[in-house]
Amino acid sequence: MSHDNGAPEATAAGNTSASEQLLFGGELTYDYGWGAHNGAWLGLSLRSMAASLPRQVAVAVRLARRADPRALTTVAVGEAARGVTQAVSLIAVNALLVELLAPGDITGRLRAALPALALVAVLSVVGSACKSASTAATGVLEPKVQRAATERYLGLVAGVELEAIEDDAFHKLMDSAQWGAESARRMVVYCTAVVTSVISLVAAAGVLTVLHPALLPLLVCMALPSAWGSLTMARHRYVSWHRFVQHVRAGQLISRLLIDQQAAAEVRVHGVAPFLLKHFRQMAETSEREQTRLAWIGARTGLFSDSARGIATVATYGVLGLLLWTGRMDLAVAGTAVLAIRTGSVSITDLVLRVTEVQEEALFVADLETLCEEAVRRAIPTGGRDLPERFDEIRFEKVTFTYPGAGEPSLHEVDLVIPGAGRSPSWAATAAASPPWSGC
Repeated sequence: MSHDNGAPEATAAGNTSASEQLLFGGELTYDYGWGAHNGAWLGLSLRSMAASLPRQVAVAVRLARRADPRALTTVAVGEAARGVTQAVSLIAVNALLVELLAPGDITGRLRAALPALALVAVLSVVGSACKSASTAATGVLEPKVQRAATERYLGLVAGVELEAIEDDAFHKLMDSAQWGAESARRMVVYCTAVVTSVISLVAAAGVLTVLHPALLPLLVCMALPSAWGSLTMARHRYVSWHRFVQHVRAGQLISRLLIDQQAAAEVRVHGVAPFLLKHFRQMAETSEREQTRLAWIGARTGLFSDSARGIATVATYGVLGLLLWTGRMDLAVAGTAVLAIRTGSVSITDLVLRVTEVQEEALFVADLETLCEEAVRRAIPTGGRDLPERFDEIRFEKVTFTYPGAGEPSLHEVDLVIPGAGRSPSWAATAAASPPWSGC
């Protein structure tokens, strides 16, 4: 490794930079609670994601019901109504096109198309109203779900024995689970988006099946390349973010030192500004190389997915043309089919992205649920017999306690006698209900 004025140069992209090695002692990694599941969903296939989706949606629904049942009902009704209006709108569009493309004078065709046109307009307004109601209810649910989830785990953790708090395994679970409340909030939005995409997809697929059974496979062929491209880039960005987030933050830390009021005197007295600027530049260049790498991956992925989608689109319109040429499909039906295919294609692509987001957030919600279960199991014991009004003494004999993971006991066969003084003091009753050695 070469040196320049005592400062090592940056290493090649993909390795630990020289600035990281010099300033931070090695590669910067995000090893805190938020990164507990780094890469956990990268190995999941679309099939496994789809199989786990109902369970994850059920978790979000349970949290939302606990937070605000009325808002949850509004979201459910609003999204269901949107799906119905979308399906009926496609059918109304087909009726509109049939009237407009029918033989006869233009005035008569316009007059005949007016009912279908009015229905399309009304359905558009109804769909917009349902979307607004669902969006408003989702906005109400988000903070309430986060608050309910936070209150639940804080209340349970506050009631565990001190031994659990001092247990490294339990503390790591708390560190990861504290993100579960934020994830629960985001899951409400993501699950709503998933339900919206599913309903939209079902509506489009149902209309296509009614129009002609051969159109449904064409929808899948057009949508899958875009869905694959979106999922591929989402995974690349996920890996890159987890790998470079601490790197970026360290660069920001260096830059803040140059403008921080408290550090200004030391920076000037010791003349470290050129040193900090050099390493800020090296770390920024490393991030730039990573962004360039992602850009090229995005370009290659986009080229492949767009090419595959283009081929599928040509095949789709070729089949539609063949159906028109052979008289198996009317022109109005073909127009409606094009609209349904475009709607369904967008729904599939959006569904893939939302499912990956739900899957990732569900990992932290699962940690939250695990923490709550563990906190219940390790709660301070309750019950027992009340102390008598008068007692002579409280005696502990041969008490031994060992910290979790410790090789030697902190207390070994300790005897303790607390003399009574007439009426039992309140602290003595508390001691009996929760022995003091439980958290020593």
